[in-house]
Amino acid sequence: MKKKIGAAAAMFTLTFASLAMAQVGQSSDSFSHLNRPAPPPGAQMSPQATAEAAKQRIEADKKAGRVPDRKTLQMLLSAQSSLKDEVGMADTLEEEAADYNDPADWTEIIGITFGTPGLRDQDGIWLGRLLFVVGVQVPPSDASTVGEIASQHGFFGDAVNAKTHGGQMNSDPTARAESDKKTMPDQIAQEQAQDGAYNIKLAEALYGYGMYPQAEAAARLGIQKGGNLN
Repeated sequence: MKKKIGAAAAMFTLTFASLAMAQVGQSSDSFSHLNRPAPPPGAQMSPQATAEAAKQRIEADKKAGRVPDRKTLQMLLSAQSSLKDEVGMADTLEEEAADYNDPADWTEIIGITFGTPGLRDQDGIWLGRLLFVVGVQVPPSDASTVGEIASQHGFFGDAVNAKTHGGQMNSDPTARAESDKKTMPDQIAQEQAQDGAYNIKLAEALYGYGMYPQAEAAARLGIQKGGNLN
């Protein structure tokens, strides 16, 4: 995925992944639909012992500069499921997605997080951005939800992307997106004079139009000026 969407998109995606999984970990029912791996055949250790052994192996891999073994990550996830350690499961699933960049893992994160109670509109937009780049079939209902939220918040590039992926909205965002995109050079020219919040919102708008290098520059400047990606 990083090769497909570039450095800025990868930065935004990984930033959101952490925020999304933090949201997931706060919900007691967040993992009710998770496809949890079964314990390894013949395993004799308790879930607690299995989790500890898996963590030690993962830590050893990281210290040695290796990507943690996927079977070990799945074993840890299974043990954490048995222990009802939802925060740990969130961390492990995020680790697996980041390390192996498997569309199925990202789709699972997105599916879980879409079902999180109290999900903010901004999180919904980020979920859509993830959903549109992981290379899987996008449910039209999810695309429609993302498109409506993006339109309401003025992110018309994201709304058009949602429409491209089968989303249906109350009003077609295409014309507004075309008009808004024409103003991007003028908005970029104001970056230095504006505050962090301005630059963060600009970065998100630029991202929606696929202007990733400009989005990255605006995001970095926004953070330097005290803006918050969250």
